[in-house]
Amino acid sequence: MQSTACERDKLESGAWAWPLTLDRRLLADALRAAETRAARAGRPIVASITMPVPWLDSLRFFDAAHTAGFTDTFYWERPALRIALASAGSAATIVTSGRDHITAAAMERHALLDGAVRISVAGTLAGSLVGPLLAGGFAFDPLARGALWDGFPDGLLVLPQFALATDGDAAWLTVNALVVAADDPGDRADALLVSLARLRAAVERDKPPDLAAPRPLTTRDLRPAADWMALVAATTARIRAGECEKVVLARGVEANADAPFAPTVALHRLRAAYPDTYIFAFRRGERCFLGATPEQLVRVADGQAHTMALAGSAPRGASREADEALGDALLHSAKNGGEHAIVVAQVRDALRPHTAYVHVAPAPRLLKLRNVQHLRTPISAALAPGRCILDVIAALHPTPAVGGHPRAAALAAIRATEQLDRGWYAGPVGWVGADGSGEFAVALRSALVDGGRATLFAGCGIVADSDPQAEYDESCLKLQPMLRALAGED
Repeated sequence: MQSTACERDKLESGAWAWPLTLDRRLLADALRAAETRAARAGRPIVASITMPVPWLDSLRFFDAAHTAGFTDTFYWERPALRIALASAGSAATIVTSGRDHITAAAMERHALLDGAVRISVAGTLAGSLVGPLLAGGFAFDPLARGALWDGFPDGLLVLPQFALATDGDAAWLTVNALVVAADDPGDRADALLVSLARLRAAVERDKPPDLAAPRPLTTRDLRPAADWMALVAATTARIRAGECEKVVLARGVEANADAPFAPTVALHRLRAAYPDTYIFAFRRGERCFLGATPEQLVRVADGQAHTMALAGSAPRGASREADEALGDALLHSAKNGGEHAIVVAQVRDALRPHTAYVHVAPAPRLLKLRNVQHLRTPISAALAPGRCILDVIAALHPTPAVGGHPRAAALAAIRATEQLDRGWYAGPVGWVGADGSGEFAVALRSALVDGGRATLFAGCGIVADSDPQAEYDESCLKLQPMLRALAGED
């Protein structure tokens, strides 16, 4: 179903209702079919209905879901491609912990969706963005957790009650329910319709956020700059001594404001300023993890896995000539090139057990963002039969770009010295479709927002010839996108 530009503008401004309808009989039929299967199987069965709906900005849907009282809400967008996903509520939740938090989630997802009733109304998009998909994220290191990330477990995948997918000017709504044998299909249908009406009312009532006024922030390093740079120097010494080849050290910054942050305002600014990144947010109650990350972990579609190696950074230049010179220096930098090659090799080797073949681009390219440029090498592979995106994620994470190399030695060094509760920072965040396809990014350029306090994260790849001051300066550069978005600056 297409929306004209005029209709879209009116809806965004709040001057036009969202004319959403859901066929109660169709919903009750799906729930009845799931109830019958649940009685036969002796376990709950998922019922899922997808239909075309009038276009709606996914970020508005995400914000309205919170206003309407849904505690688990998710937002994902690739602005340059005009593809987005937003969800409200939870029909089912998968929570995992420990060293195998991703592998366990893959097994539970398969069991949850086994025998699901899936109905797609005519005109529905074919693909992974619709149907009973699950959205969520995973901790960077489940063996090193603290209190900062309470409510964000090692592994979390949510089957949304309502999910809105948009592709260009078209939109589709998926309604999910977990049905047990004792459920009354009519009562469940009525309850879902009441929840959907509450969500629709919030969409129509809420006004677009005020993006005009910047707000002052106070910031402090969670670890003093001199102390962090001393850690970089000590880490380079350990690398030169042969303990490992690369360690990615992260630092945290706390930002405080005189009133609670509005995550939606920051997300609006991030997607306008960084359209070539993945804009994401996962909200649990009043706490929200959000960011604009340039790093794809993996995308799986039609049996093909697409990923990248992203490592090596340089600032953007003030002029075209200066920018080209900085980019050329990055392409020919021995330090950055060596760091990048480590990532390429580990990603390739991690994919091989799960694929029929792996193709690596012959040379890195420049990925230019608003304030920084990176070395990027595309990598693709054909998945072996029976594999899903979560299997690939379990193999890839953490890549050398966010952990180091060799993996075990680098993680041991991080646990022993970093003194930072990374939580979901630098972990996989994204969604997985019913067919095992989907897309996950590495949660960089991100912050955990809790009221008027936000904790921001940035990391740097440390190798034998790393300079502590240069690494600190690079981390400051990487913090700027989120600091500016939270402060309301363009």
